[in-house]
Amino acid sequence: MPRYLSTLNLSADAYKGLVGTPHNRMDAAAPLFQSIGGKLEHYWFGVGETFIYVVFSAPDNSVDVQALTMAVLSSGIASTMTTRQIVTAEEGMASAQRAAQLTYRPPTET
Repeated sequence: MPRYLSTLNLSADAYKGLVGTPHNRMDAAAPLFQSIGGKLEHYWFGVGETFIYVVFSAPDNSVDVQALTMAVLSSGIASTMTTRQIVTAEEGMASAQRAAQLTYRPPTET
């Protein structure tokens, strides 16, 4: 399953809720990712900033990943959310090996 990294800029209201009722957000958020057939793998707070970082796996389905983004943003807990697909070091090496087999001529070459 593809793995993704999301960065969310949390709202003041989100922090107000966290401070008012401290609880493990990873446990609370896990069912959202399960609902698209995925898994929440990591949930980090950025030190000295309003960002959280989430790593999750999900089926290779951009509709569900975009739906997850829409659900989170429409809740009002974050003002922005960026999501990027990430690969392991092994997958990066396989990509490099595959790239070595490809032929490409940039537009600067005639």
